[in-house]
Amino acid sequence: MSCTVTQLAHAEGSVTLFGLVDTTIRYTTNENPSGDRKLQMAEGVLTGSRWGLIGKEELGGNNQAIFVLESGFALDSGQSLQGGRLFGRRVYTGLQGEFGTITLGRQYTVIHEAIAKNDAMALANLALVGFQGGNYTGGVRQDNMLKYTGIFGGFSIAAQHAFGEVAGSVAKSSSTGGSISYAGGPFSVTGGYQIIRDTASYFGVTVPVSDQKVWTLGGNYAFGKAKLFLNYVHNSLTTADYRNQVVHLGLSYSINSAWTFTALGNYDHLNHASQSGNRYGGALMLDYAMSKRTDVYAEADYTKLSGAWTTLASQNGFTTPFYGHDNRVGLTVGVRHKF
Repeated sequence: MSCTVTQLAHAEGSVTLFGLVDTTIRYTTNENPSGDRKLQMAEGVLTGSRWGLIGKEELGGNNQAIFVLESGFALDSGQSLQGGRLFGRRVYTGLQGEFGTITLGRQYTVIHEAIAKNDAMALANLALVGFQGGNYTGGVRQDNMLKYTGIFGGFSIAAQHAFGEVAGSVAKSSSTGGSISYAGGPFSVTGGYQIIRDTASYFGVTVPVSDQKVWTLGGNYAFGKAKLFLNYVHNSLTTADYRNQVVHLGLSYSINSAWTFTALGNYDHLNHASQSGNRYGGALMLDYAMSKRTDVYAEADYTKLSGAWTTLASQNGFTTPFYGHDNRVGLTVGVRHKF
């Protein structure tokens, strides 16, 4: 989401500055082993704050050279996110034309984009709500990626290969994936597959080095002011012996030109080391657009764990720790401005 505020242009091309600032006040329960509550300033529910540059040069014959530089930052502290990288969200260059788009650099994974198409909150920035995001796909983004996307009639296809860059092996620590979508009238359907080789972390927990395989199949259907979302994600780590089966059901409803209501529910069945457990998550959100560039919102979410999920979420390093508890309530209010 962006709105141009600065554009430097000449006959052959242009460079556009864009960005988004999104911050919230968030209340949550069970935030330490004693079960205490927390009130904090946090990132946006749907989106993270960022700024960046988009460039394009006309090459003739409906072909362009393109680049994107996009930096993520924490609005509460001003620190760079994505591990402190200068351009941690996206940084790539490439070519586009009637043949499609070829890009090289740090980019969103194909499987992440495939899952997000059929998620009511497009894999929310808030970890508890967008739980099946980067942890199920080996990372929301990957470095060293060669990516192709193309649209042919109602079909959209995408393919990627992220180089492992390990001496003596082309495959080691690399990832490969692809997806295909079809959109016709009020509905669309998407399927995708990706393998991430030699991963050693799952939800921040160190695990035996494994190949991580994930596939998804889902769709959405628009009718009137509403849109329904249904998605299935299957994720497995071979050697580490983790397997997740995730079902997502969501709804977005445009009450009028200013108000939007979104609801979703996630069910995740986890198998690990002859144990199993479930994770149930739900969220409700009401958004009010004050203008084309500024909106305010309120959100509520609830997460419930059992069995193997409770064990996983209590381990050291887990991305959103539960400290031995099996549930969490979250309440959030936020403001977002796009430029």
